[in-house]
Amino acid sequence: MKVTSKSETTHQRGWSGLFVVSVVVCFSLVSSSSHGKSAAEVLSAYKGLAGSQREQKLIEGAKREGTLIEYGITATDNYKRVLEEFNKKYPFITTHYQRGGAVDTYNKIVNEARAKTYNADIISLNPGQAYTIFKDGLLDPYLSPSRQGIQKEFLDKDGYWTTLHHQVVVLGYNTNKVKKDEIPKSYEDVLDPRWKGRIVMDDEDMDLFGTIVEYWGKQKGIAYFKKLAEHEPSMRRGHTFEAQLLSIGETDMIPWLFGYRVLELIRKGAPMGFVLLKPVLTLPTHVMLAKNAPHPHSAALFLDWALSRDGAMKILAEEFGIPTARSGYKTKSPELEIPEYLAVDPLKIGPNFAEYTKLYCSIFRFC
Repeated sequence: MKVTSKSETTHQRGWSGLFVVSVVVCFSLVSSSSHGKSAAEVLSAYKGLAGSQREQKLIEGAKREGTLIEYGITATDNYKRVLEEFNKKYPFITTHYQRGGAVDTYNKIVNEARAKTYNADIISLNPGQAYTIFKDGLLDPYLSPSRQGIQKEFLDKDGYWTTLHHQVVVLGYNTNKVKKDEIPKSYEDVLDPRWKGRIVMDDEDMDLFGTIVEYWGKQKGIAYFKKLAEHEPSMRRGHTFEAQLLSIGETDMIPWLFGYRVLELIRKGAPMGFVLLKPVLTLPTHVMLAKNAPHPHSAALFLDWALSRDGAMKILAEEFGIPTARSGYKTKSPELEIPEYLAVDPLKIGPNFAEYTKLYCSIFRFC
């Protein structure tokens, strides 16, 4: 399946460009894997090794490769720190990160594959696109030893995807625009006629839409969103951008925002508040090994490090307050730590993701 998106303005849509950690002049695109094997086939040579012996073999291979390329959806202001720390540990690997929205990232990978051009070593995507790219045959399994201790709802048993972090979804409102007695306390409250023309929604939230429809049942779920569409929400793209719009009063309320961004803006003095509507949705970002990764040793080192307790998750939780797939960190956003989430699951929404995409698009009339 190929999901297309509308044309995008520079600051709202499309690729945010190539961001390089380490000083480099350029890097050449690799049209195919130089080793002639899939990433899993290359890494299978180290299956019986453990600990430092295994890491040393990966380091030897990564030194020959010298490069790591990731196509992902995590905001660059957060991910820059992750890659900086990875480079401190493995300075011989030059890291390249191309960041885009979930739809754009998926389309870029698929279009390159059709041209038999394989550039990405690591792919990070939302659950719907993660499942679709898995079905497209563009992933390889990788059972990193660092998966031990990760919450089971955030990984698959075969090693095709593992959650690095997840976005706890909140209803955000501007405290200058919304009176205390108006603040929605439930999904049903969002349907109040007072919100007509006062809300923003994201045009890439098919994962969240599909998860609620499955949770409530198709009849109730679709009826709810058709009623919500009567509010004529402004459809935008980019949850960070949308949170900024809310902070300056360009809209009054947004039902689905990433909680850590709202808290980040509140800490800076923005006139904002939030509510955790039950069930509390959370959207995982899955990191995955590209089947035709041109730098599989570097990819394995990154996955092992990123998923470990002292790797990327520690940085995301403690420095940015982004919830991760491990517990026990001193997070900057304890308000988002709750006993139970309704996590978007690739295996639940993935088989019907094309249908959910079409429904979401047609209900909110943005395609």
